[in-house]
Amino acid sequence: MSTPRLILPSDLELAGQDSRLLTRLCNNGRYFRVRRSVYTEAVEWHALDEFAQYGLRAAAFTLTTKAPPVFCSSTAALLWGLWITGTQTNLHVVTEQAGGGRSRGDITRHLGRLDEAVVRCGPLLLTDKLTTTLELITALKFEQAVAVCDSSLHLPRYPKRGNIFLPADVPAGDHDPVWNLNEPQGPPLLKSDLLTAAESLPSRSAFNRAVAVIEFASGLSGSAGESLSRVRMAQLGFVAPELQHPFTLRDGREAYVDFWFEKQRKAGEFDGRAKYLRQDWAGGKSLEERILDEKNREDQIRAQSAGFFRWTWREMMDLRGFERLLRQAGIPQK
Repeated sequence: MSTPRLILPSDLELAGQDSRLLTRLCNNGRYFRVRRSVYTEAVEWHALDEFAQYGLRAAAFTLTTKAPPVFCSSTAALLWGLWITGTQTNLHVVTEQAGGGRSRGDITRHLGRLDEAVVRCGPLLLTDKLTTTLELITALKFEQAVAVCDSSLHLPRYPKRGNIFLPADVPAGDHDPVWNLNEPQGPPLLKSDLLTAAESLPSRSAFNRAVAVIEFASGLSGSAGESLSRVRMAQLGFVAPELQHPFTLRDGREAYVDFWFEKQRKAGEFDGRAKYLRQDWAGGKSLEERILDEKNREDQIRAQSAGFFRWTWREMMDLRGFERLLRQAGIPQK
């Protein structure tokens, strides 16, 4: 679906029409006000998912500023496909004002440089992957920071490019930024690069926090749910699993399990909804066929003298419930 057209009062004035018509069209439900003085057709707005609506709000903001804003933090993270948990509401932008500028309404401003570590994605400017990652892992709670760091290190097994990133001084092309991404974009970062960048952090506490996250992180994690599961296991004192352990199926294909506990011969998997619901992973198969394929895969892994257990996001977020689940599966605590 193409990005809806954004309309300004000046567009109507150039066409010789009264700009107040936009307000009337908004009041009668035909148009939707994306932000002050920026409108789009209501039917197109309501057809967008929450990620695309967020992206359109970012595009609308660029039309209301004197200079192109540089998006950062979780706004930039969405464009990089980093694993941010929770729903994003505010737009995050860089300011060079020492006081952080004026955060107002849905705009949160972060102190930074506007002339360094900036790239372009279509019409938008944003902080590069390294800067975005480092900012988030020093600001978020440990488990959320690990999810972001894991994703920055992760190379998808079958990469699918959603966004195109260019130097900031390259003119905007016709690429429409994609906001609802399930895979990290761009080359994976290296831990060594993150550790080097962390040395420039302004305080010892920020440096220590970043190093703790970076050292715990792993590019083998396949989703935010897997990252948070691994943090939970460590918090509860369970032995560390091997990530993405391969099994050979009867037809010669390799199947990878999220977590493998070698001594216990147990495979654990975070049972996210994406493997069943994402159409681009479906290969043209129905939901029923995908569920049967997953069951067949699990049966073939069990046949190799491996136990198998799963958990959902809700079960993982219940710390004591997750502890019971792991103990019942026979996973030892240190």
